[in-house]
Amino acid sequence: MQTLKKLFPFYLRLDKDLNIIEYGRSMGKLLHENGSFKDHFKFIRPNFGITHSFASIAEFLDQFFILELFHHPKKVRFKGQFIIHHEHEDELWFCGSPWLMSVEDLQQHDLFVTDFAQHDSAIDTLLMLNQNLLNLQDNSKMIADLKQKNERLQQVNERLDAIVYAITHDFRAPLLASIGLLQLPESMVLEELPEILHTLKRLDRTIIHLNELSKNEKIALKFSTINWEELIRESYHNYSVIYGIKIPIHLSINETTPFHSDTFRIRTIVNNLISNAIKYARPVLEETSFIKISIHTDPSSCIFTIEDNGEGIDEKNLENIFKLFYRASIKSQGNGIGLYIIKEMVQYLKGTVTVKSVKNEGTTFTLKFPNQKLE
Repeated sequence: MQTLKKLFPFYLRLDKDLNIIEYGRSMGKLLHENGSFKDHFKFIRPNFGITHSFASIAEFLDQFFILELFHHPKKVRFKGQFIIHHEHEDELWFCGSPWLMSVEDLQQHDLFVTDFAQHDSAIDTLLMLNQNLLNLQDNSKMIADLKQKNERLQQVNERLDAIVYAITHDFRAPLLASIGLLQLPESMVLEELPEILHTLKRLDRTIIHLNELSKNEKIALKFSTINWEELIRESYHNYSVIYGIKIPIHLSINETTPFHSDTFRIRTIVNNLISNAIKYARPVLEETSFIKISIHTDPSSCIFTIEDNGEGIDEKNLENIFKLFYRASIKSQGNGIGLYIIKEMVQYLKGTVTVKSVKNEGTTFTLKFPNQKLE
């Protein structure tokens, strides 16, 4: 009998009237009192022709049983067999173990591997199922990672194709034009120097933009406190000198708390926005042109808005302005990279950017950034 108890720690020992007179140490974690077998368990299998009586169960001794402990707060089922021990022919023994389908089931019933007999195949099956589940999870994660990398690789390839196209067309044409002008007689070259200088400045700006785009992919985020006024005043001064235009700027900063973000990316975004606002000012409005910048920060975010009354953008072009090398018109002075860089860097900072514009009335960009915490 002691051997039987060791082999089946979830055993039940029933008398002739099916009263529970003893149960195993592990069964004790699920069944907290004796009483009648009928008051605690019901038959799931066999489910036809069997009753809660000694004689009825004895007729099914050669069959596999599934029992359900129905008064337990969490439904528990046991699988096993009934036997009549040769030393106690007026008793029935149920020898089995809980029917578990996952490690979560084990935890749900507050059971441990040590509660089961060493020979119990339920644990081996459980561990195998759990390992298979882990393998499936690993495979799913690997597939998701590969899919993400493939999508990223496709984006990089598309960008590379666009850059190669730009180099072979947008770069080569002005370079050839400049080379042609420089081959003219000296007196004519002097007359064309302003045009040559303008062309070379555009190429230089394009190279700067491509360098900024490359850095956005390679430089890790480094958060620090952003000094908005200093950053904006510096950018405004630089581009006013570059374009030779002095447009009144109105700056409103409402900081209820310091704003923390990546200085390199914030500066690059602001530079491109201010550059565009100055570059696309309307000459006919020289006296009334303006740039308005408003900034509002709170502990969770920062909203940056820049508005101008410049050339504006045609509504049909608005959905494409953030695409790489897209130009809203053939008269555009830009290289089609600046707004793309803004979008890429804003997304890298987990922010958003929206634009409203009316042709010949002006443009408003609204950007929202999360306020990062300094470590």
